[in-house]
Amino acid sequence: MTSESNRLTELRRRKGLTRQGLAANANVSERQIGRIEAGDVRIRTYTAERLAKALDVAPGVIVGTQPLPEATGEAPSLEVDAESLKALRKRRGLSRSRLAGKAKVSERQIARLESGSSRQAVRATTMEGLAKALGAEVGELSGATSVATQEEEPAPREDKRMGLRVSAPLHLAFELVRFRYGPTPRQVIELAPLLFVLLAEGSLAWRKKHLAAVDEAVRRLLELNDETSLFFGVEDFWQGMVYEEGSIEAADILGDDVPEPRDLPMGHSAVPFATYLHKMADDLGTEGVVNFDPTDSAVGWLGIWGAEPYEVCRDTLADLTGGSKYARWALVHGDVRLSEVPKELLKMEAKDDRVAWLESKLSDEVRNREERREALPGVVRELAKLELNEGQPVAEAARPAGESR
Repeated sequence: MTSESNRLTELRRRKGLTRQGLAANANVSERQIGRIEAGDVRIRTYTAERLAKALDVAPGVIVGTQPLPEATGEAPSLEVDAESLKALRKRRGLSRSRLAGKAKVSERQIARLESGSSRQAVRATTMEGLAKALGAEVGELSGATSVATQEEEPAPREDKRMGLRVSAPLHLAFELVRFRYGPTPRQVIELAPLLFVLLAEGSLAWRKKHLAAVDEAVRRLLELNDETSLFFGVEDFWQGMVYEEGSIEAADILGDDVPEPRDLPMGHSAVPFATYLHKMADDLGTEGVVNFDPTDSAVGWLGIWGAEPYEVCRDTLADLTGGSKYARWALVHGDVRLSEVPKELLKMEAKDDRVAWLESKLSDEVRNREERREALPGVVRELAKLELNEGQPVAEAARPAGESR
């Protein structure tokens, strides 16, 4: 038996069902429904019966031996929950334009759905396209199923042998990244190998470019030696280039294989990877988003594997704490997590209430310790940057999963 063209599609839309929804109700695969709706496959009797039961029609209507019942009006629409759509899009790391392309809807419509009222009606085909593009269930888009709950579920075959113990400031850094950009700490960790490799290879390419420039300059000096009575010594340059070339070939991004220079220019580190990170931050103009060598020991953390001491999202933290050092200390030292701040207090107009709430979470222990630190002479206060969190390093060594802090 062969279905008439678009017959099943029409019946499904009248019921306000996506292919996914019909597949679940009829116990027929979504792929099979797609093939049937194309109108070029034969439908087995038991498949037609299942579809008919789910669509509340006779089996003959499905296969075309009986006419379609008269439509009683427009097909019912489905509702998209604005917060669920936004959360799903960010969870997948998609921009509005990319989601629009994948779901075959306009970017303007996605913007309207995310920024409009909490729930907005859409056609079943639109809901189906969005759900497929996001790899989500229709229930998640409508808000019937919690997105946050599914987001935190462990991945299949999760390997917990890399359990890491981190300090309060580093935990806050993860939360600030999520607050500003959207990804969860877990997603940042999953992206870390990719991001690190890109940075590492970028630093090596940057060094190759400079090595080529030095090589060209040295060769020009040799030419000048031949053309004039002056003599420019280039032996040190040649030797340094040999070391640098070998270091680059070995992917030695820390420069361990290169003799440390005697005199470093201002703003340069003996670690080429750190110099590259500084240059990248300068080129991007990231003041307030990425800062190296922070002067506030309450929020600076130790340099990690070649990176100079840094902090992220400084301006975001300043906005959240309203310039209050007590609210800042509460977050930095883990007396309260950013994720624990009530949503209504994160609104722009709730700044005073948010700051007061954060200040109320500051423990006497942290307050007393930080006030004592502030009273120290400048040099001693700088040394205190090495003993954050009462002597605990900001990023501690990996420990077996499950070990408590």
